[in-house]
Amino acid sequence: MRKTYLLLSTFFCFLASGILMQSCIEQKQKPQAEITSSVIDTTVYLKSDVKSSPSCKIHIEYMYLTPASAEDSLSMLINSEIQKNLFEGKYIGVAPESVSTQMADNYIRSYRTDVLKLYEADVYNGMDEQDIPGWYNYEYDIQANLENGRDSIWNYTVTTFESTGGAHPNTYSKWLNIDAVSGKVLTAEDAFKKEAEKKICDLILQALIEEVNTRMKTDTIRTIDNLRSIGILLESDPYIPENFLLSKDGVSFLYNRYEIAPYASGDFKLTIPYNEIETYLNK
Repeated sequence: MRKTYLLLSTFFCFLASGILMQSCIEQKQKPQAEITSSVIDTTVYLKSDVKSSPSCKIHIEYMYLTPASAEDSLSMLINSEIQKNLFEGKYIGVAPESVSTQMADNYIRSYRTDVLKLYEADVYNGMDEQDIPGWYNYEYDIQANLENGRDSIWNYTVTTFESTGGAHPNTYSKWLNIDAVSGKVLTAEDAFKKEAEKKICDLILQALIEEVNTRMKTDTIRTIDNLRSIGILLESDPYIPENFLLSKDGVSFLYNRYEIAPYASGDFKLTIPYNEIETYLNK
């Protein structure tokens, strides 16, 4: 009787092991969503049939998830959240693979609508085409990136460069953290403990001081007053910006041009290692 019991126990152990192994194999073989890039690279002319007229260079690289299957509603949700939170919500409801094309079409339409009449007036008034001001030449460049961040979080960044005839071109970025399990875009309130805001701002201030010293090749910047003496943080105390990333190596914070400093200072990307900020994060 005991021998029969042992044989049955052994049989069921092997059976359970086989089921577990098969489950693991199926899990490994389960198709995953793929990161896909849609690229537009073109030059259009202000007067479509006149190649000697001013031009607009457009380069767009938009990234999104290609669902693993028709049942992969999570990837579709994540794509929808990306589109809703970028570009002021202009492309909500557009198929992800068509976003870059629609952006390019909008830029071209805007370029020809806003600039053509001014250009034609200059030509009509006798200005030689060789003397046409350079401000009629536009450029748009959009670079997006989607990658795995910390734990089950997608990091999405998009940087937009625009040269539209002003005193100087402008560059600005937008960062998103997306929960890969729920598809939700995480806000600062989701990521950081409310009672830790002052501590986090102290870490940001120290990182900013270190960054400014590195850029200036000095060690004389030590306080917020030192920063203000060179035009940084003139209108505010340190704060947690809207743009942050829960990346693999630490929490990064982005201040675009003009946010905390003059245009000439550029943007500031500050990263605080997890061993310094971990205690202030919501789990």
